[in-house]
Amino acid sequence: MLKTIISLTTAALVSFHSYAGAHYSDDAIVIPQQTGTINVDGNLSDPIWQHARRVKMNNITRPYNNIKNDFDTEAWLISDDSTLYIAFVAEDPEPNAIRAFYRDRDRSWGDDLVGIKIDTFNDQRQAYRFLSNPLGVQIDGIENEVTKHESDSWDGIWESAGNITDKGYVVEMALPLRMLNFNEDLTMQNWGIELVRYYPRDVQLRLSNIYMDRKNDCEICQHVSATGFKQAKQGANLTVAPSLVASSNQTRDENNQWQQSDDYQASLDVRWGITPDVLLNATINPDFSTVESDNAQLSINNTFALFNQEKRPFFLDNADYFDSNYNLIYTRNINAPNYGIKLTGRSDEHTFAFFVADDETTNILIPGNRSSSFAVLDANSQSGVLRYRQNVNADVTLGLTNTFRTSDDYYNVVTGLDADVRFSTADRLKVQLLQSATHYPDELFAQFCNSDDQQDCQQMSDTHCDLSGCVYNEQVLRTNNSDRFTGNAAKVSFTHRNQHWMYRGNVERQNAGFRGDLGFISHVDFNKVAFAVERRWYGSPNQWWTEAKIYSDWDMTHNDNQEMIEREWDVFASVHGQYDSWLQIAYTHRDVVGSRLDKSNLAIDGNTTLFTQDVLRFNAFARPISGISVDTEIVYGDKIDYRDNRAGKGIDFFSGLKWNINRHIELKLQHTFSQLDVAGSNKFIARLTDLRATYQFNVQSFLRLTTVFNNTSRNPYNYLYADPETIDRNSKNLSLKLLYGYKFNPQTAFYFGYSQQSVGYEQFSTLEQQDKSLFMKLSYAYLQ
Repeated sequence: MLKTIISLTTAALVSFHSYAGAHYSDDAIVIPQQTGTINVDGNLSDPIWQHARRVKMNNITRPYNNIKNDFDTEAWLISDDSTLYIAFVAEDPEPNAIRAFYRDRDRSWGDDLVGIKIDTFNDQRQAYRFLSNPLGVQIDGIENEVTKHESDSWDGIWESAGNITDKGYVVEMALPLRMLNFNEDLTMQNWGIELVRYYPRDVQLRLSNIYMDRKNDCEICQHVSATGFKQAKQGANLTVAPSLVASSNQTRDENNQWQQSDDYQASLDVRWGITPDVLLNATINPDFSTVESDNAQLSINNTFALFNQEKRPFFLDNADYFDSNYNLIYTRNINAPNYGIKLTGRSDEHTFAFFVADDETTNILIPGNRSSSFAVLDANSQSGVLRYRQNVNADVTLGLTNTFRTSDDYYNVVTGLDADVRFSTADRLKVQLLQSATHYPDELFAQFCNSDDQQDCQQMSDTHCDLSGCVYNEQVLRTNNSDRFTGNAAKVSFTHRNQHWMYRGNVERQNAGFRGDLGFISHVDFNKVAFAVERRWYGSPNQWWTEAKIYSDWDMTHNDNQEMIEREWDVFASVHGQYDSWLQIAYTHRDVVGSRLDKSNLAIDGNTTLFTQDVLRFNAFARPISGISVDTEIVYGDKIDYRDNRAGKGIDFFSGLKWNINRHIELKLQHTFSQLDVAGSNKFIARLTDLRATYQFNVQSFLRLTTVFNNTSRNPYNYLYADPETIDRNSKNLSLKLLYGYKFNPQTAFYFGYSQQSVGYEQFSTLEQQDKSLFMKLSYAYLQ
């Protein structure tokens, strides 16, 4: 299979004819370069603004197809030797309806917004994104055209300020060139840019300075060229950011006594732009941290590991340089690094990224085809990545990835090649091929063995193990290997996307021996084929709806022995309308296997039960008035009781409400409900409630109270292979966190907070505190 894929890909590249998307815009924007002072305060009285290039942004690109807006938006652009300045003059026929609230960074989606996208190499691969609401609250991030990923995780250090007027609002931005990657050797820079405005009212309009062709699936390809920045230099481009985290923790022991421990951790982040297109990052003991909590997730009746987002600046800076079709770099696996070094950059058409890190522990995701779980080695580990990408021409990108992890008697190495080919503005081929070599410690399997006697797990060939009792599971079988083993993986997809139609076919394979331990790859012994089709319609300004879509896909999954794991067919219809609303109704028909009957055998055929499922799904979202958004998801139909391998019925319900009571106060409530009924009676009901109340004093400081309550009820008599006395009828977990934060910029900040966690098994009043902590973090970014 891999030889066939390589042959097809090579033939496509050799015979390829370039169909690069043209820029649909007028002449290039020439950005004047002046000397002078601009005070970024949302007031355009500084004399230097009189020399700025002014660009209209009156083209509605979404939801309507390039029609002129009724009122003006204008961007003013000017630069000096080290900074790009942009001012936006946004007219509004109803200034009282402007949506703008004080929020934390990157959380202003849904507000009125203006901003710029910048492709500093003008090669249609990726773009920086800088946006601000009318109060100066910032959103920034990276858009990657190669992977189609958009992320707000990256944080630059820049200035913005806004001012609401009786005619609309004004926003000023100062973007230091030192935070951008570009080719400093050029006498004059030629960047691709788009100027955008989001205007949320009954319908959210996206305004732009360019014509956006819906037949072209590449938006970055349609940016207009902006020239200027003569002899642009980044300067020293050095950021040194030391930080200190101090905490006092108390934990209740088995004798109901509080045990206290104090901890002080110093860390250091260094960011040095060696050249404008080569960046060095270094970190010592980065904090993970006690400051921001992960989003709460339900894990009951879920056999696969949960994914959490990265938050540490060292790993986030230029993280898109490491992206590929596979998630090969999941830096949350690096739990407590002692140090890390990262080098990212590009030269002409070559992009490279490299990092190494030393970790106090070793987290390993053990994958499977019916479950996955994390293992932990109590030993230092070293991890590293090398990523290289070459833009062969405007439409062909080739890449190489190598990752490694090593520890005592353990290693995992992954090497892969990938290609991204645009045959036209609508047709795209993506290919990635991987090979891995792994060696597990002899006793790794013991972490998953449900017995004090490890010999029980080692004697698998002589033991029959079924649902009624088992000392081992799939992870034991996947890790009980003391010899070096190898594996391979591949993803191939072809997509055609034009204004009204999308067709896609993809093949994905991770064989039983493949491991991507630095990434988040939870499935192996897993081969999937899928096909999808989509039809879209677009409304006009005099209709209540703006876009409608019908989508359907079919997929089939087998293990390496061609035993079927799942066959699924989906169809859904969705419509976007007024009040920024979105409604979707979906139906899924699925044949899927449950848990293994004999857990000493990885076989599927004859060792699993094939369940047929019919599932209905309903999703809805709306912003009916300024400051309020609501969303909900309901899933009802057939489910599997994985613990006892039985068919059941269930409902999963999610609802969310975000309410900005005024410009400073925000309430965010999310509730998740999951119920499983088996054999005519309930097995469990799980509820998770996450309430966050924030008072945002201004752009820089906030006070937030977070309350997360997990409440699960079980029917002990509906568990087939367990003594009812060993099943908790009720389990409750309540966590509270009060956090004050002041952020001068993303790396100069002060946090102070308190958290506690309580558990109980009956009534809410019986909850008992188990942990409490007082913590503080102080960081300062020295910029040069």
